[in-house]
Amino acid sequence: MTAFDEPLRELLLQTDDLEWVEKSLDGLSHKMLWRDPETEASIALVRFEKGSGIPSQHRHASNQFMFCLSGRYVYVPTGVTLVKGSFYWNPKGCVHGPTVAEETSVLLEVYDGPHYPERPSFYDNDEDAR
Repeated sequence: MTAFDEPLRELLLQTDDLEWVEKSLDGLSHKMLWRDPETEASIALVRFEKGSGIPSQHRHASNQFMFCLSGRYVYVPTGVTLVKGSFYWNPKGCVHGPTVAEETSVLLEVYDGPHYPERPSFYDNDEDAR
């Protein structure tokens, strides 16, 4: 059997029907839209409440892509600022952060593989680092 023999399946989610799931980092929640269990690639909506953010420098084990749907989200050391309509690509292994949400911010976040090479200290459990 080849991939062409398998039936295609579409998936439609109404993101307004999904609950925001709080993470162990204060002010951060997400709605997981898709995850590949084999590669750990994922697509999620992430929300940072005003004043929250990632408190320290870190790096990712894969490429990170973000599209800002609303808010103002700032990478403090560089001043890179995501506002509505901004697209951000952070290459695999690139050290970045800390960040702060100057306004409550909602981002569409895509990883093409696992999020972190090891769990960052700002999460208190492995699930939040996925």
